[in-house]
Amino acid sequence: METIKRAIIYDRSLNPERTNATFERLAEVLENVLNEQSAAHISKLLDLLEQPNPRNQLNEKQADKIIEYLDKIVLSRQQIQEIGEQLQLSEISTAEAIDIHQQFKIPVSHPEEDIIPVQGKGCWIKDTKGKWYLDMDSNYSATNLGMSNPEIALGLYNQANTLISMKEDRIQIARSRFLKEIHQMMPPGLDQFYWQNSGGEAVDKALKIAKAYTGTTQVIAFKGGFHGRTHGAVAVTWNKKYREPFGLDETGWVHFADFNDLNSVETLLKTTGAKIIILEMVQGEEAGNRPATPEFVNGLWTLAKQYDAVIIDDEVQAGFGRTAVKQGDWFACMSYDLVPDIMVIGKSFGGGYPVTAVVTKKKIGSKMKYGYDGSTFGGNPMAMTATLIATRQMREKDVTGNVVARAKQIKSGIRTLRETYSIIGTYSGRGLMFGFDLGSAENVQKVQSGLRENGVKVSLSSGSMIRFLPLTIMSKGETDFFLKQLEKSIKILDS
Repeated sequence: METIKRAIIYDRSLNPERTNATFERLAEVLENVLNEQSAAHISKLLDLLEQPNPRNQLNEKQADKIIEYLDKIVLSRQQIQEIGEQLQLSEISTAEAIDIHQQFKIPVSHPEEDIIPVQGKGCWIKDTKGKWYLDMDSNYSATNLGMSNPEIALGLYNQANTLISMKEDRIQIARSRFLKEIHQMMPPGLDQFYWQNSGGEAVDKALKIAKAYTGTTQVIAFKGGFHGRTHGAVAVTWNKKYREPFGLDETGWVHFADFNDLNSVETLLKTTGAKIIILEMVQGEEAGNRPATPEFVNGLWTLAKQYDAVIIDDEVQAGFGRTAVKQGDWFACMSYDLVPDIMVIGKSFGGGYPVTAVVTKKKIGSKMKYGYDGSTFGGNPMAMTATLIATRQMREKDVTGNVVARAKQIKSGIRTLRETYSIIGTYSGRGLMFGFDLGSAENVQKVQSGLRENGVKVSLSSGSMIRFLPLTIMSKGETDFFLKQLEKSIKILDS
C-alpha cells in the first residue's frame, strides 16, 4: 500500500516533475485495474473523502483515508502494484489531460486523443488506461532506439548534473567526444557540422549556407516535398496550405520541379538561374514515402555538376539507417552511392532528445563567416551527450542490418496480404519508411482504428496512403505481430 501512497502524494526529492494525484485519476486507475468491481468502491471513496471537485489534488489526509479503505478490501498483490504504477505514471486523468490541451494549446495540429502515452519500453507505448501498443510511428522517426532508453537517460542525468547548457560558440567536452566518433557513419567529405534543435531550423540554416556559398538566392525544390515548419523550410515545402497563410506561396526565390523528372529540373535550372537544389531522397509527409529512382538521382547529380549547383539532401526523417537497403547505409544518399554537398540530419540523431545538424564539406562551410548565424542551444552538452550515446547504439545494434531484414520481412508479408485482399493497393517506400494505398482516406482511418483496437498504434497518412515509420530496432517477432494485426484490420475492411 505504501507504493500507492507515494504515487498519490509526490515526494519532491524523488519526483520534482510531478504533483499530487487527483481523485478523477484515482477513479480512472481503479476502473482500469478492477474493471466492473470498481464502481462501488469509487462511490464509497467519494463519500468518504467529501471531495467537491474530482480534479482537485488530493492531500495527505485524504491519501491516508484512501489507503485505509483499500487496505480493507480484497486486492491481490498484482492489483496493488498495478494501481501504484499507473498512478505513478500519471497523476492526471485522461479526460483532464485532453481538456487542458484543448483549453491552452494553440491549434497548429490535430491533437491525438485516442490514447495518451505515459510509458515506453522498446517498441511499445503504454497509455493512461494501462494498455500497451506496438508503436509504428516512432514519433516521426525520432525514437528509433526505443520509447525509453536507460543508457541515454543515465548519460543525460550525468551531464545535467555536470554542465546542463553552453552556448554554441564555446568549445566543450561533450561535443568533442561526439566529433571523435561520428565520422565513421558519415558519407565521405561531409565533416563540417552546425548543430540545431529541430529539422525545420536545420533546413533554414542549410539554405543560408548554400546561399552564402553560391552567392545566389534561387532554389529548386520538389512537388510532394516536405521540409519542416519554420519559415524557410515551409517556403521550400510543396503543399500550398502550409505556405499560403504566411504569404510564402508567392515567394520569388523558390521553384518547384516534378519529382523523379530530370527534364523538369533542367528546365528550371535553365530558366531561373538557380544554383541550389533541395530534396528528400524518400518523400515522406506529403508523398506517402515515395523514393527517388536511382536514374533520377544519378541524373540529378550530373545536372548539378553541369550547372554548377549545390544539392541539399534533407535526411531528417530518412537518415540514421531508416532507409537502408544494405548494411552500412546510414543515410539514404549512401544507399544510392552518392554524396550531397550539404546534408540535413535529425530525428533519431539524439535517440529522442531534440537535436539536428547541417553537415557539409569544408569548402562550402568556410563561406559562412563570424556573425552570419548563431544559436544559443545548438549542440549543447545535453544534446551532444544524447547523440554520442545514440549513434554508438546504432552501430552496436547493427541498425542498418536490422532495417534491411525487417523491410524484407514486411514487404514479403504485405505482398502476401495483397494476394488475398484487393483493398491493398500500391506499395511504396525504402527500408522501414513505407506505406501502401488503401483507396481512400476513409479506409486509412478505418484500418488505423482497427490496428489500435488490436494493439498497434499508427497515425501517419498521406491521403489514401497509410504510412509507417516503425522503430529501427523492431524485432522479427514484433514484425510478425504487426503483420498479423494488420491482416485482422484489413480483413474487416475488405469483407
